[in-house]
Amino acid sequence: MRWACGTQCLDAEFQQGKMSTNIFLATASLLGFDGVEFDAKHLPSVRPNYAQILQQQLVEQELAPAAISYRVTTPDALVKAVEPIMSFAKALRARALCLVGAADWHPFTDAVRELAEVAEKLSLPLGLSLPMEIGASQKLCDLLDDIASPYLGVCMEAKAETTPEDEFWQDLVTVAPFALHVHLRFSDLAKSLTWLPIVELLREVEYDGFLSVVQVPEPAEESLKILSSQLSFIAR
Repeated sequence: MRWACGTQCLDAEFQQGKMSTNIFLATASLLGFDGVEFDAKHLPSVRPNYAQILQQQLVEQELAPAAISYRVTTPDALVKAVEPIMSFAKALRARALCLVGAADWHPFTDAVRELAEVAEKLSLPLGLSLPMEIGASQKLCDLLDDIASPYLGVCMEAKAETTPEDEFWQDLVTVAPFALHVHLRFSDLAKSLTWLPIVELLREVEYDGFLSVVQVPEPAEESLKILSSQLSFIAR
């Protein structure tokens, strides 16, 4: 398992114009992350020529393109919106494209089925985020079974503080074998850095992908410094 820093952690800074892709990459590299994840809205372009430029910047910073995420709203025109981002992710050599934000993926079935076909053509894994609601895993797994694409899997969404005693833990156990990417949200660094059971769960299913940090307590940059200093002790 390897660690990635997501632009989602610094969303406010991106929105305020205080953060750019270049600065983000330099920051993630300096903090010692293995890779980065981009929220599609933080990318200045998804044109093929920019993929080449960004790829070179990643090489220079010794970072891997872990994933690109796209937040869905409605099924309408989703395929049209996501296809260019999938092509960009492929050109960037990202490990996966994750669709996030749906509380229920059932209304998106037709669009996801079409995007799964695109994913197969591109050989690009496509992950659907696990809604962070108790019992959501079964519906998601049913959808995966229905579409039955080898390139469709789960983007596991979890709070880093979640333990086997929490009701949502069983949902994580259910989807773990299908995880092709992981999003971790930290709200209590002291607690999380003491015990991170989700890492143990991922080891059990032999997950070998990235864990993307997508949320940390404010101020984000200070929290990322604290977190990054402990990463080598957590999931190596």
